[in-house]
Amino acid sequence: MGNLDQTLSENIRIMAVVIADICHRSTLQMASPVNLTRNQFTILKVLSTEGDFQISDLARLLDISNAAISKNIDRLAQLDLVARQTKPGDRRSLDIILLEDGMKILREFDRILGEKQEHLMDQFSIQEKENLLDLVKRVITFTLAEEQDTELICLQCGGNCGDTCVIDSCKGLCSLPEKKISLRQSVGAKQGSSDWSPDKK
Repeated sequence: MGNLDQTLSENIRIMAVVIADICHRSTLQMASPVNLTRNQFTILKVLSTEGDFQISDLARLLDISNAAISKNIDRLAQLDLVARQTKPGDRRSLDIILLEDGMKILREFDRILGEKQEHLMDQFSIQEKENLLDLVKRVITFTLAEEQDTELICLQCGGNCGDTCVIDSCKGLCSLPEKKISLRQSVGAKQGSSDWSPDKK
């Protein structure tokens, strides 16, 4: 790898860390009256999408154990941000639902993040924004070229990119329950077919 490639790759990595770790953490601290971990906030974000989610669904999405996700759910329930709800007709099955206080944190997070993004975008001309958008989409496309699991990204996105979603265009799928099949149906399709690929729906 040449020096330019190395420098560019490192700066892309730094940008990802800055956005994911520093900006996200500071925004969450401003938006939430209680301390939340990244996993706990992600749980709230996922629950804000349409669809039923059980503990096993959330554990698979976040790639952590059922025991770990249960502890996070317990904490969120103690804070009255989520609740466990028995499925009608099946008392053994529990869904995790988002409560109003949890939704308030998400709305405040989006408001603060929106203000930050607006300030950031003010630093660029329209032409620079168009060029940057094209380059960022290409970085995302090539980064995800060999990746199979984009469900967590889709569920956190909330469909904000609309028809211009780079994951939808490069992977041929969107995991948002209201736009495609439900998460549990998707899991069943993967488990039921050894040659499952994102192009097969």
